[in-house]
Amino acid sequence: MVTAFALLFVAIGLFNFACSVLILRELNRAGITGGNFETRWHLRKHLGTYRELREKKSGRTPWAYWGYRISFPAMILCALLALFLLPAEGIGP
Repeated sequence: MVTAFALLFVAIGLFNFACSVLILRELNRAGITGGNFETRWHLRKHLGTYRELREKKSGRTPWAYWGYRISFPAMILCALLALFLLPAEGIGP
């Protein structure tokens, strides 16, 4: 069971990374950067700007926006479940 949550964590993490790259590319094209490190570190701060940019272009909310918003908490949840399901054998005195 732990292995399943760990693999799910990795899969969701890769999806989250792909969404992050798409969002960062669009922000860079629009000239919205505070330095590469700052933009990558505070990606959640720029999500609203990304959504507005894409809605102006296409008229609807992009899938990468929702993919990032959903996959980030899902990734944290899978990591926590995997950690809580680890066997307690061998821990302690």
